[in-house]
Amino acid sequence: MNQTMFAQRIAIATKALGLVEIEKKGTPGFNKLKPGTILNDGDRIKTGSDGFALVIFIDDKSQLKIKEESEVTISGKKIASTISKNIRMDNGTVRAQVNKQRKGEFVIQSTTSVASVKGTDFWFIANSEEGDMLIGIEGIVDLFNVISGLNVDVTAGNTGTSDDSGNLDVDPTNQNTVPDDPSDTEQDSGNQIEIEFEGPNGEIKKLLIDIQ
Repeated sequence: MNQTMFAQRIAIATKALGLVEIEKKGTPGFNKLKPGTILNDGDRIKTGSDGFALVIFIDDKSQLKIKEESEVTISGKKIASTISKNIRMDNGTVRAQVNKQRKGEFVIQSTTSVASVKGTDFWFIANSEEGDMLIGIEGIVDLFNVISGLNVDVTAGNTGTSDDSGNLDVDPTNQNTVPDDPSDTEQDSGNQIEIEFEGPNGEIKKLLIDIQ
């Protein structure tokens, strides 16, 4: 029996620009990710040199924006009406726009670092060779280095760096290091998600999906 029948639905991929592929948990091999795809616990997304994906979690509409040259595993566990979210990435760049969470409900982790979020907006750049970078835009993120066991709060306007030697530092953000966000700045309203997709003649269409 197909394992995905029992997988927990945790998010929807609302945009996929350029080369974006998905590997469903329990089904080896990557296939093209199409906007509107439901993401289950343990699914993996990979972007190419021109790839970008926007993922929205179905419980609270927190967003994860995955930039080019990234590989991300998205896991989630339903606890009552919320989803405890875990994003695993060893290399790549993501922006997390997280609505208010309880402690430990939204975590991004790499080989070197763990970012724990309560509700905020930040970029996380994982680099297995040079170390990780967390750029704070709003709110506070707890950045933990798994090598040294040190942790630090990264606030808006500051950047935390964490490397495989155990070093953990916070400095004012250099604006030249902030990645570009190719997605629309408009936020979805109410309990609807807007999905853009390409029609048979190349035209761009929009689909609204109600979420609970």
